[in-house]
Amino acid sequence: MKLKQLFLFAASAFSLTLVAGFAGQQPAIAKNATTPTSVRGAWHRTTTKSRYVMILKKQSMTTWRYSKKLHKVVNKRYVNPKQLYVNRTKKGFYDIGLKNSDAYSAFKASHYKGKKVLIEHTGFFNKTGSQQLWYRGK
Repeated sequence: MKLKQLFLFAASAFSLTLVAGFAGQQPAIAKNATTPTSVRGAWHRTTTKSRYVMILKKQSMTTWRYSKKLHKVVNKRYVNPKQLYVNRTKKGFYDIGLKNSDAYSAFKASHYKGKKVLIEHTGFFNKTGSQQLWYRGK
């Protein structure tokens, strides 16, 4: 009888320890931000004076501006994985930019005239906001 009680006590203590161990675990959280696959790749947009290029990788971002007047690359920036900020908004846009700052832009992948484009929303999400289109490639 005592052996049976001892066995039941040990089994219940083991199962209680096992359940408490699973309850105390936290879900895995990514160490660095990850950009969604729909917006990854090389993107460009051209104005009359400059050509802007942006390369979005899984955990980094590189941007630069090529000046047509100076014929060289200026304003080259690199955002490493520890500084990258990615957040999905309610409107389906992704805020991508620098962590712990207001230096980020809202992007959304879409199609325009049969081509895949990246829509950048500038301004606020009301009547004052405007949009810029980024095209695939450098």
